[in-house]
Amino acid sequence: MPFAPGGNIDIVGRSVAVPLGKILGQSVIVDNRAGGSGSIGTGVVARAAPDGYTLLVATAGQIVTLPQMFKTAYRSDSLKPLGLVSKTHIATIVRKGDQRFKTFQELVAYAKANPGKLNGGHAGAGTPNHLALLQLESALGIQLTMVAYKGMGPALIDLLSGQIDVVGDQVSSSMPHLKAGTLEALAVLGPEREAAFPAVPTLAELKLGNFDMTTYAGILAPGGVPAEIRSRLSDAVRQAAADPAFSATLRELGSAAHGGTAAQFSGLLKDEEAFAARMIQQGRLKAD
Repeated sequence: MPFAPGGNIDIVGRSVAVPLGKILGQSVIVDNRAGGSGSIGTGVVARAAPDGYTLLVATAGQIVTLPQMFKTAYRSDSLKPLGLVSKTHIATIVRKGDQRFKTFQELVAYAKANPGKLNGGHAGAGTPNHLALLQLESALGIQLTMVAYKGMGPALIDLLSGQIDVVGDQVSSSMPHLKAGTLEALAVLGPEREAAFPAVPTLAELKLGNFDMTTYAGILAPGGVPAEIRSRLSDAVRQAAADPAFSATLRELGSAAHGGTAAQFSGLLKDEEAFAARMIQQGRLKAD
């Protein structure tokens, strides 16, 4: 697990570990190795023995974006995709009751009138949360002061205490605070509204953008794992993603089960790699 407890990937990893363990007939232990925007934990798995006993739950960012940004202990081809397991909407989230902005339009107006004054928290350079904020800056012509964390769990703590002002977060990790009324989602950065919060509009509905920052999570193995073992693990991942209890758990937590083959995950990685390359070329994406 390349992030601290409490964030979306941690939630997905702990949830999928249950059916995956039953399918494989053994316990699946979640080991958090946070830091470096997820590169530390990713490197641990990339260097692990290629026996199929050490796997990684991650998004495309850790695999193909970070190696383009700074020197990592692995290459983008150091890990092999086994399959996708979830997709989660990212929303623009602020403290409930922040009198400066009660709607997304008011947030944008404030940010435009006060360039750099709003602190935007994310889970590290190159993560989906970071890319979401960068996309907002680019699409809306605003400037945020970016603050990186080792995961969205710590970022949300600082958002609640007022140390930062806004995050682009997966609904799953913000769900407890959204339900408690301490945080508020102003807009969904995706093509459809979030089922758990149907009153929250999308950017397209607000006519403020039409990009999709939905986070897809999958499971990968070290590149040296033999093909026959990878095939068996891919089948187990596919079954785990289709498990009704797993689907119900994610739905309750603000995410959604989303099974996908290793080939589909590979296609997503290629798309993300090209997107990150463009962002770096434009000077929008840099290492912290």
